Amino acid sequence: MDAAPPPQPAPAPLASAAPADANAAASGTIASAVPAPAAAASAEATDADTQPMAVQPTAAKDTTGAVAPADASPASAGISNFAVAGGDAKALFEIGSRYAESRGVKEDMAAAAKWYEKSAELGFAPAEYRIGNFYEKGIGVARDIKKAKTWYQLSAAQGNASGMHNLAVLFAMAADGVTDNESAAHWFQAAADVGVKDSQFNLGILAAKGVGMKQNLEESYKWFALVAKTGDKDAAAKRDEIANALRPEQLERARAAAELWKAKPLDAAANSADIPESWQDGAPQTTASIDMKKAVENIQRILNKNGYDAGGADGKMGQKTKTA
Repeated sequence: MDAAPPPQPAPAPLASAAPADANAAASGTIASAVPAPAAAASAEATDADTQPMAVQPTAAKDTTGAVAPADASPASAGISNFAVAGGDAKALFEIGSRYAESRGVKEDMAAAAKWYEKSAELGFAPAEYRIGNFYEKGIGVARDIKKAKTWYQLSAAQGNASGMHNLAVLFAMAADGVTDNESAAHWFQAAADVGVKDSQFNLGILAAKGVGMKQNLEESYKWFALVAKTGDKDAAAKRDEIANALRPEQLERARAAAELWKAKPLDAAANSADIPESWQDGAPQTTASIDMKKAVENIQRILNKNGYDAGGADGKMGQKTKTA
C-alpha cells in the first residue's frame, strides 16, 4: 500500500504542445503537463475494451479538384501520376507536406490540409495525426476539436505516439467540454510506454494524485525519475518530493523500476512517412516534435481547471506553476 502523498506535491502543468508550424506534433501532459523532449516511442496496441472506437469521419465532397493526376498540381512534380491518381496514401501525404513546407510550391495550408486528409482517409497513420493536428489548431481548416479527436484516435490506434499524447491531452483538458481522466490516463500510458517524456511527466502527476487511475506513489516516482534522467529539473524536484513520502522499501522498489524500465519499440510505419527518394528532397517526415511553451500553457490551464493556482496560462514555468 502506498504511503500518503507529500503534503502539497506540486503537480507540473499538463503539457499539450501546439506546434507553431504545420509539421510539428502537438503534445501535452495530463493533470498538468510539463514539456518534455520529443517522443522516441513505439505504438502499442490499444485496449478496445477500455477505449471507445473512433469512427472514421465521412469526407466532405471535394469540389476543388484536389485529387487529380499528379501533373495537375505543381506540388506533385516528381511523383508518379499513377501513384496519385491511384490513391497512394504516401504520395498524397507527400504532396500535402510540400504545400505545408513550401517545397517547390508556395505555402498553402488549405491545400496541405486537403491532401493530408485524403491520405488520412486511406488509413495512413502519419496523415491521420497531421490532419488531426490541423483540426485541433485550425491550420488550413476551420478548428474542429471533434474531428481532431477522431483523427488522433485513429492514428493512436495504429501506434502513432504523437497522436496518443495529443489525444490524451484533449481528454484531460476537456477540449470539447467533457473531461475524461480515465481515457487521458490510458493514452498517456500508451505514449509514455514508448518514450514520450511529456506523457511520462503527466503520468507521474496522475499517479501521485490518483486522477484517472489508482493512486500509486511508486509508479509516480518511476515516471518522474525517468524524465529527470533527461535533465528536466522540474521532474527531478517532483521525484524527490515523492521519494520523501515513500517508505524505504517502497523507494527501493521504485528506483529499481526506473532503472529497469525500457521503452517499447516504436512502430516506424505509424510514426514517419518513408517517402521514396525520387519523390523528396529532404529527410522522411516525422510526427514527433513538441512545442514546449504551448505544452506548459496547456498544463497551466489544466491545473487551474482542477483547482490548483498555477497563475496565468503564459507558457512559463513560474513559481505558481511549479507549486500548483
